[in-house]
Amino acid sequence: MSQELIDAHGAFAKVMPYVHLPVQSGSDRVLAAMKRGYTVGQYREMMGRIRARCPEATISSDFIVGFCGETDEDFQLTMDLVRECRFKNSFIFKYSERGGTKAAERYPDDVPEEVKKRRNNDLLAVQNENSRLDHRAQVGKTVEVLVEGPSRMSGKQGHVAQLTGRSMADHIVVFDGPERLIGHTVRVAVTDASPFTLYGAVVVGEGVGVDAATLDVHQPGGLPHPTRPSKFPLPLA
Repeated sequence: MSQELIDAHGAFAKVMPYVHLPVQSGSDRVLAAMKRGYTVGQYREMMGRIRARCPEATISSDFIVGFCGETDEDFQLTMDLVRECRFKNSFIFKYSERGGTKAAERYPDDVPEEVKKRRNNDLLAVQNENSRLDHRAQVGKTVEVLVEGPSRMSGKQGHVAQLTGRSMADHIVVFDGPERLIGHTVRVAVTDASPFTLYGAVVVGEGVGVDAATLDVHQPGGLPHPTRPSKFPLPLA
């Protein structure tokens, strides 16, 4: 990632404070076998420049576990890198041979499937803890959210109307609110979090997406009083 692009993230409000930076492995030996064209040291240096210029930015990544010839030592280096970088989230996949690729032509798929599964689960556990800490750090903040639509639980089993959207840092945010907010950006006060979702209430008085004919004159902005949304978070402990 060039310094010019990093500077744009820090300088322009229209550039969202979220970056996806696939690294694939924390082992230089595995990266070389993958023909990735960079080292872990270079990746760390780039991460340092991003953090320095855009301290509020969130970062996600991609990983492949069980690549041809990956040893326990190689995998431990990947675990260490994920702990160090504290990615907001990571997309983690087990290596599987694909016909016609250079890896299939050059290397045997020699990591047993049960080892791939174990490494996948172990890396997911580290990343889930990173995600939990990242989401808990958002509690008490007010974030801008682009409202995407009803949540999957909205209106089901007696639940009130509930919306979901993405913050500018790519966090999924769930809150109670009318469907007229869909497609708009609103401010949401974050009151709770799971490892994968933020929960909150629309800041009263926003007046976003409101039809003047439907305004409640007794409530600023015509929006309902914020209430704790119905939620089903994973355990935080």
